Amino acid sequence: MQKIISWLAALSLSQKVVIGALGAAVLYLFGTSFSSQEQANKLDLSYVATISSESTAVTGEIFVHVAGEVKNPGLYAVRVGSRVEDAIELAGGMTKSAFEQSVNLARMVSDGEQIVVLDKSQIASGGVASEFISLNNATAEQLESLPGVGPSLASRIIEHRNAIGSFSDLTQLRDVTGIGEKLYAKISVLLTL
Repeated sequence: MQKIISWLAALSLSQKVVIGALGAAVLYLFGTSFSSQEQANKLDLSYVATISSESTAVTGEIFVHVAGEVKNPGLYAVRVGSRVEDAIELAGGMTKSAFEQSVNLARMVSDGEQIVVLDKSQIASGGVASEFISLNNATAEQLESLPGVGPSLASRIIEHRNAIGSFSDLTQLRDVTGIGEKLYAKISVLLTL
């Protein structure tokens, strides 16, 4: 049951609407008792095929913004289930000055996500970002370098990241206990995915 709930939570609003419409149509069909066979034959189900074909269109393609050290930054349409590597390839690949470890190439992308590839000059010695910290790759020590983040909060951020797989949006950081509006505003400008 938990897997179904997690799957539903990961769907976009339009996908949830389509699934809800299909569910309502199925419930209507099974919940309606027909008074006669003639009435059953007159039932028009053509809208179910329309909803089904729209569902395929909604789930087939998503959009991601690829920025930073790529050859052709911009907005790209990718197939559902695509990885960060696929989106970067569509953007022409990384530049020579790109710091490849600033992004997780194997991570699946989500609709509306921004992927930022950092420049090597943005990385200080020891692999710590001098301008940005990658929320999906940061160690506890790197997170503790953020203003207002101590060892226990850094630990909760990492636990939350492990529980959800990876952050697909910086605003998910607000789901971590102890990160309120003010702290989020202060540290989100120092973070990247």
